Amino acid sequence: MDSLKKELTRARFQQNILAQVSSHPSARSGDVHSLASFITKSVSELLEIERVGVWLFNDSKNELINVNTYFRSKAVYTSGAILKENEFREEFQYLVREKYVDANDPYSDPRTKGFIESYLKPNGITAMLDGVIRMGEELIGTLCFEHVGKKHEWKEDEIIFCSQLGDQIALTISNERKNKINDELIARENELKELNESLERLVEERTKKLKNSNEELETTISTLKKAQNQLVLSEKMASLGQLVAGIAHEINNPIAAIQASAENLKDSLFESELSVFQKELREILPDPSKQKSFFELVQILKSKIEIISGRERMNRRKRIESWLTSKGISDSFSFHLIDTGFDLEVLDLFPDLFLSENLQNILILLVEEITVYQSLHIMLLAVERASKMTFALKNFVRFEISKNPIQVNLKENIETVITLYQNQFKKNVTLVKEYGELPYIEGYPEELLHLWTNLIYNALQAMSFQGKLTIITKHSGDHVIVTVEDNGPGIPESIKNRIFEPFFTTKPLGEGSGLGLDICRKIVERHSGSIQFESNPGKTIFTIELPIQIPNGK
Repeated sequence: MDSLKKELTRARFQQNILAQVSSHPSARSGDVHSLASFITKSVSELLEIERVGVWLFNDSKNELINVNTYFRSKAVYTSGAILKENEFREEFQYLVREKYVDANDPYSDPRTKGFIESYLKPNGITAMLDGVIRMGEELIGTLCFEHVGKKHEWKEDEIIFCSQLGDQIALTISNERKNKINDELIARENELKELNESLERLVEERTKKLKNSNEELETTISTLKKAQNQLVLSEKMASLGQLVAGIAHEINNPIAAIQASAENLKDSLFESELSVFQKELREILPDPSKQKSFFELVQILKSKIEIISGRERMNRRKRIESWLTSKGISDSFSFHLIDTGFDLEVLDLFPDLFLSENLQNILILLVEEITVYQSLHIMLLAVERASKMTFALKNFVRFEISKNPIQVNLKENIETVITLYQNQFKKNVTLVKEYGELPYIEGYPEELLHLWTNLIYNALQAMSFQGKLTIITKHSGDHVIVTVEDNGPGIPESIKNRIFEPFFTTKPLGEGSGLGLDICRKIVERHSGSIQFESNPGKTIFTIELPIQIPNGK
C-alpha cells in the first residue's frame, strides 16, 4: 500500500512539473538555460534525486557540454563540464542509437562503464538515467537523473517522464531557433527600410538638381526663341541623360542586393533541404506522402491569396471557427488561416492531412509558410517594378543620339514612354492599347521616344489627366501606322491650322514652349513619314504613318 501511495505521489509530482515546464515563459522565448535551471531544481527536489543535469551537444556532435546541473544536498548549480567523444566513444554511440540509457547499476552496465573512473566514482553515483533529447532526426543532448548513495531501480514512469522533459527541452531549442530567424528577418526589414530612406533622400537631392537644371534650360529657351535653329536638343538630352543614368545606376545597385537577399532568404527558409521549415515539416509529418500533400496544399493556398469582402471574410471566419472548435483548437486562430487564403473546401482535397494528431502544429507551420511567402513576394514585386522603372528611364534619356538609322522595335519604343507615365494611368486615366503585329522599322529610337512623349503627354493634358487614352498600331503595306486618341474637349476650330507652328501654344506661361508638336512634325519628316490629326469635342486623333525602311538620303 505504501508503495502504491509513493507511486501516486511521484506521478502527481511528475505531472505538476510537466505542466509548469510546458507553460514556462522560457519555453516560449527559447531561453534553454533558464528552462534547464528550472527543470533540474524542480525534478531534484520534488523527486528526491541528488543530481539532475542537462547536457547539450556542440555543433559538431563530438562534445557534450553541461548546460546546468543541480545538486540537491548542496542546493547549488554547476555548469560548463565537457565530455568528449574521443574519450567516451562507445558511450556516445549508445546515445546516438537509443532513446534512453537506464543504468540501474552503472558500474556493470556496458553503456556507462566508460564513466566509472572519471565520473561515477568521484561523484558517488549509484544509478543513472539518461533521456536522449532529439529534434526530429537531429541529436540535441541528454537529460540526466543521477542517484547518489542508495541503490535505485528506474521505473517505467520515470523513464517516460525523463523523455517528456527532453521533448520540452527540444521544443524550447526549436523556439530559440525560430526566434533567431525572426530576429534576422526584422534586421533585414530594418536594413530595407534604411535603404528605402536612403534612396528617397538620394532621389530628392537628384530631383532638386534636376529642377535647377530645368530652370536653366527654360531660361536658355526663352532667350533663343527668335533663333529656333540654334536650339540644340541633343545637348539638352545628353546632360539630362547623364544625370538620370547616374540615378538609375545608383538605384539599381541596392535593388539588386535586395532581390538577391530576398531570393537567398526564400531558399534558406523553405526550399533548402536543411531549412528550418523542412526540418519542422519532417518532424511534424514523418510520412513522405503527407509531406507531399502539405506542399501541394501550400501551392494551392499561395495561388488563392486574394482580397475578399468584409462579408465573405466574416462568413469564412465563422466556418473556420466552427471547424477549429470541433478539433479542439482555439477559434482565434481563424484570423491567421483566413489571411493565408484557407477555406474548408481544402479539407476534401487533403483528408488524411487534416486527420493528423499534429493538426494544430500543421496549421501553425502552414500559416508561417504562407505569411513569410507573402512578405517575400511583396518585396520581389516591388523590386521588379523599380527595375522596370529605372530601365525605362535609362532608355528614355539615353544621350547617345544615333547618327544613322537602326532597326527599331516600335512596340517597345512606345512602351518605354508608357512606363514613365504609368503613375498617371493608375489614377483617373483609362489606357487602352491595341497593338497589331508590326515589323521592325528603320529609325532613330531616341527621336521616336520624344515623338510619343509629346503626343501622349499632350493627350493627357488635353483631358486634364482624366479620361480615356487609346493607342493603336497596325501594319499597312510598306508602312506602319500609330494612332493616339483621347476623349478630351478637342482642338478649337480657330487654331487647328496653327498647332504645328513653332512657339505657338495655348498653355499658360511656364507650362510649354510651343515647340512640342513642331518637334513631332520634324521627327516624322526625318523618318519620311506623315502626321495628321482630326479633332472634335470628345475625340481627338493623331495619326502617324512611318515607312518600314527610310528612303536613301535621310
